[in-house]
Amino acid sequence: MSLVNDMLRDLEARGAASGGQSPFLDMQAVDEAAATRRQRSARLRRWLLPLAIGALVVAVSVVLFERFAQAPAVQESPAAAPVVDAVPATQLLEVLPQQDGGRFVLQLLLDRSISYQRTDEGGAISLRLPDVTLAGGPRNGRVESNGLSLSWRVEQQGDQVQVLLLGMTDRLDVSDRLEPAAGHAQLWLEVHMDGAPVAVPEDLELPFAEPALDEASLPEWVTRTAPDAQTAPPVAPDVQPVAEPAPAPVARPQVATKPTVQIGSHRPDPLAQARDALQQQNFPRAIELLQALHAAQPDNVEAARWLARAYLAAGRIEPLLEWLPAQLQRRPFDAELRMLLARGQLQSGDKQTALATLVQNAPSLASDPGYHALLAALQQQVGDWAGSAAVYRQLVALQPQQAAWQLGLAIALEQIDQPARAARHYRLAAQGQGLDDNSRRFAAERAGVLGGAR
Repeated sequence: MSLVNDMLRDLEARGAASGGQSPFLDMQAVDEAAATRRQRSARLRRWLLPLAIGALVVAVSVVLFERFAQAPAVQESPAAAPVVDAVPATQLLEVLPQQDGGRFVLQLLLDRSISYQRTDEGGAISLRLPDVTLAGGPRNGRVESNGLSLSWRVEQQGDQVQVLLLGMTDRLDVSDRLEPAAGHAQLWLEVHMDGAPVAVPEDLELPFAEPALDEASLPEWVTRTAPDAQTAPPVAPDVQPVAEPAPAPVARPQVATKPTVQIGSHRPDPLAQARDALQQQNFPRAIELLQALHAAQPDNVEAARWLARAYLAAGRIEPLLEWLPAQLQRRPFDAELRMLLARGQLQSGDKQTALATLVQNAPSLASDPGYHALLAALQQQVGDWAGSAAVYRQLVALQPQQAAWQLGLAIALEQIDQPARAARHYRLAAQGQGLDDNSRRFAAERAGVLGGAR
């Protein structure tokens, strides 16, 4: 290219000197520097284009990632947390009114224990149950007894339920109590409608003066109600005097007294709350409540028993075995605490210690058959078949319909080489009530194998 350019420039110079035109017409020399720059620019564009496309793809990817990756974060933001942690409201399952003569009872069945507030205002009593939902629509009714009437209403008001009792007197005699019932709670409202009048104190000061009575303005029959003895007409001997009616008592005006408002509140018993937590298998919460209750009331035996049950239900055997023996030393004749300790020792694998715990200070069999049934079963686990058979004999003599005890006796008798008696009790167990299918099948099979008298 450089040689061609040199030739073209030489010819252009000669033509310009002679005043003529170039013999090559439109052919001109190329600007090599400009051509070189254009070539470099083309090569640079060829290199930069893929890079620019790649950078654009990366930028678009980043934007899309930021846009769509943030969507789950919005759903998991703290604002949405209350939806996850929300606790379902307590359900008011049933409203049961009952009337027995001058006694009216309103029974409210709830699915758990609650806190409620009571307000007394004159002849109206209101109970507010926060965070409670009424199943079904509002309930209301009216009762009458001994000339008194009472209206009641149970309705939903926002996130709470209101119970309203309205009487036709200045005061209602209403008692309320909350108690557990088979994993639920019952709120009882009892109203006494005996119709007893309200006594008015004799020294009650009236708000206004009573006007004096003017005898001149009274009717003649009023002035003659108490005649003077000297002016009284003579009475014949055979005629008995007729007593004139006494004047009607003047009714005292009713005094409007300012009604007093009393507001009280009720919190569920911690023991009831703990039982609800156990019913819902919330073992940590139940143990926490019972530990606090036991610390506050160390002499509350029910708190100690339920705490031991909670430890067993949660599988927390170590704290049970560390805590319960000291409680049993304080109450050595508490059969239930002794059974709970033996169960914990048995779950830890210490059968001999569990057996020794049950044998010590055992109650009479008639007063606590379940205690001795556990003792007989534990005797079988340690191989004391004769002792187990002796206890089971007493149990089936006391309650022969208990198929589980019949089965336990049959197993023990078979182990001490009394097959005929064992077969008989196997058969009684298979025919009894309370066994599952596998146990009943086992009892029937052993009865058939061992034979014996029917």
